[in-house]
Parts: sequence; structure tokens; C-alpha cells
Amino acid sequence: MNKVLFIRLATLVILDFQWCYGANPDTCVSGPWHKPKPTQEGADYVECLSWKSMSCCTANFTKELAANKVLNLYNFRWNHCGNISQACETFIKDEECFYQCEPNLIYYNPAEANDTVRDVPICASYCNAWFEACKDDQTCVEDWQKDFAYIAGIYTCPASSMCKTYAEWYKNGKGLCDKMWGRSFKYEESDNCMLMTFNSSKGNPNTKVMPRTSSADFNSVVPALLEIVCILTAALLSECL
Repeated sequence: MNKVLFIRLATLVILDFQWCYGANPDTCVSGPWHKPKPTQEGADYVECLSWKSMSCCTANFTKELAANKVLNLYNFRWNHCGNISQACETFIKDEECFYQCEPNLIYYNPAEANDTVRDVPICASYCNAWFEACKDDQTCVEDWQKDFAYIAGIYTCPASSMCKTYAEWYKNGKGLCDKMWGRSFKYEESDNCMLMTFNSSKGNPNTKVMPRTSSADFNSVVPALLEIVCILTAALLSECL
């Protein structure tokens, strides 16, 4: 094997690895406000600005979110237990933007789950800040994904529920991220975690996060790639001796 062939093969292996674990996704999670693929947005994209340069959500979604929050989107009110603080509302809105607009959520979208994501690692510091912003505000259920009742065309508190503070429901940032949206999110203490808002001028930090759902595949792929590199290296050395 000559050196040129070795270099080409090794480059292909490295590029294939990078493509699997770090490439920008070219599809979005399926949903009524999701686009088929992430694209750049223009002047009519008025909310969720972290994703304006590459977004999975439509401009119409951002305009509706800015005008009416999620009332018309889901027949649901964030302030179902009375007024909520501006700081808490900002975090809840950012979560909505994150779910609708973040391209990298496709890696956490199981085939059987359709428009649902699972175990998305959210940075512990972000979860803690979210909890601090909302701890004195109130909600009537623990799991916002499945515990609300659908009554008279709107999702509302079940008759048997009671409004309690976030601190009573979730205890801390870990409880909030692990429980508020069912299995969607996961409190992550390592650096391999996502943010629900960021400074887009520095790029999307979530692109660098390796899906935990792919850890089994990752652990099986790495030894195989190393074996290929070792074989190619041995072949090249034998040619040089």
C-alpha cells in the first residue's frame, strides 16, 4: 500500500466519524411548526433569535409565540395557576423555542416517538438557573407533557389537582429538568450538554453535543475505527521496512 492510498483511506475514516458525531443535521423533528430541514430565517422571524441563522421552526411560529404565547399553538396557558414572573416565563418560552427550533434535537427523536424527543441532556447550570427563576411561581401538575386535563377545548389543571410552587413540585434544578417535560430532558452535569438559549454570534454550542442515545453505537464504532487505522498503519509500515 502506498502512502497516498493510506492517507486517503485514513482521511475517509476520520471524515466518516466526524460526519456521524458532529455534522450539522439536515432534517428536523416532525411537527406542525417544524420545517422539513433547518434553514436560515429573515426579518419576519421575531422570536427564538438564537436560531435565526439556522432554524427548524417557521417564522409564523415565532410570530404566533410573540403575539399569543402558546394559547393558539396548543390551547394552553403558561399562567394556569395565576400570573407567573417574567423571569420564569422567559425560561418557559426559551424551552418552547428550543424544542421547536433546535436542529440537533433530531438525534434525540426515536423513530417510534414521532414529534417527541427523549433524554436531551440539558446543562446542569441552565436547569439550576431555570429552577431559581421559577421556584416561587406555581403550577398544578408535575409532568406538563401528559398530566393536564383537556376540558372545553383547552388544556387545564385536572379537577383533583392543586396549585403548588415549582419548589414544592421539583425541589431543585435536577427535578425540574428531569420531570417537567416527562422524558424529554435530562439534567446533565458533564460538559456534554445543551442550552435552551445562546448567543448565536458565537455559533450553536449544541452542535458539539454527542447524543447519549447513541453511546452504545459510539462505543462500538470507535474500536472498529481504531482497528481500521491500526491495520492501515501496519500495512504502511510493512511497505516502508
